[in-house]
Order: sequence, then structure tokens, then C-alpha cells
Amino acid sequence: MQRYSATVLSIDSASIVLQLNADSPTTLPPSQYVMISDIRDDIDYFNEAIDREGAILRLKRMWTGKRGFFRVDDVFPVLYRKVNAGEHLLESRIYTTYGEETANLDVPDESVSPRLWSLLVDINTKLGLVLERLHLENEGLTKADSIAVNISASGLRFASTIPFNTGDVVEVKMLLPTNPAVGILVHGNAVRVATLGNNTYETSLHFVNLTNEVRDLIIQYTLRRQREIVRRYREQDH
Repeated sequence: MQRYSATVLSIDSASIVLQLNADSPTTLPPSQYVMISDIRDDIDYFNEAIDREGAILRLKRMWTGKRGFFRVDDVFPVLYRKVNAGEHLLESRIYTTYGEETANLDVPDESVSPRLWSLLVDINTKLGLVLERLHLENEGLTKADSIAVNISASGLRFASTIPFNTGDVVEVKMLLPTNPAVGILVHGNAVRVATLGNNTYETSLHFVNLTNEVRDLIIQYTLRRQREIVRRYREQDH
């Protein structure tokens, strides 16, 4: 996800016209997805590029939603537990971060062989993947059951076998099906609990104390997931 600034020249129910600033990308081909964020109202507009003439970009509106309430359905590994009263809450976190900073580093200087540097970076990346796998195993995520969820940057809804009560604080570990998979730890307040039968309960959580890093990761994940859904619908239509 790359961010740029622009000016909205016109907007209606079907389209948006932007005047791009100097920092905008030189090419924005038709069918490119573009998200416009209205900071004042915390609203995201999801669009598809139609055409571009110089600094003028025309977009087709696809959907609009409050950033915190943009939700998608998926199935992935989840672990959850009730946080006991008085228990210290861990900060939300991302588990898989090893090796990301060195994967695309340039050769430091001419004294280092580019071939040797490439080999060292490749080894470092592979070691990072091993450490990530071990970290996820230690957290129990590699053996967690995959369940159906509905997720957004503001909360999570899922079916649980634990009868949570409204107001309970719940710790959740999730393995988001990105490439590579990313594990995250979050906490949420139970805002709604419904009995589904067979000792199963639908629990809705409102996230608390999310770091900006974790929130941005969830937003990017939900956006990618929505794009996949739209693409699948198009293929079915064709």
C-alpha cells in the first residue's frame, strides 16, 4: 500500500475525479484499485481507475465505508481466552517480523561482493522464516483450529465454545492468511454474545488498545480480502 495526496475535483454516486499532486505515481492503469481516505470523517472510498489525462484521474466508485466498520468474512486459525480480572493486558502485537528489514537491502559498499551479499541476505531471510515458524508454534497458532470469522479494524465476530459474558475482556491470537501468514495478538471487549446451540456461542468483540501497526495490518488485510471477493464475483459473472 502506497500513499499519495490529491485534490477531489468532483464526486457523485458513481464516480470521483481527482487532481493528482506531483508525488503521485507516473502510471495508474485502468482497473488499478485506489482507496481515498477522508480523514475528517474517518471514511474510506474504494475505487477503480477508469482513465487518466495528465494530472486528472477518473475513478469508478465501488464501495464506501467507515474505516473502523469495513468488515470481511474469512476462515483462519484462531485462539481465544477470557482475561481474568486484574490480569495485565499485553499490548497488541505482530508475531512475524523477523528478517523483513534485510530482505531488500543494497550492497553496503564496493568491498563486499554482490554475489556474497545476496547469499547472506538469502540465508538471513530463510533463517527469519524458520524463526517465524518457531515463534508461531510457541504461540500455538500452527495447531489452532480454523474457524469462520468476521473481522474489521474495530472488532471481530466468531463462534466460540466458551460462554463469554457481555463486558468480558477476551484475548485473541489470529493467523491471518497473508503471504507469508502473519500472527497477531489483540484484545477486545465482548459487546454481544448470542447462543447458537450445541454449546456454541457467537461472540462479538470490540478491539481495545490496538497499536497503529496492528490496526494498519488489519485494514490492509481486509482490503486485500475484499479485492479477492470482488475479483471472484467478476469471474463468476464472466
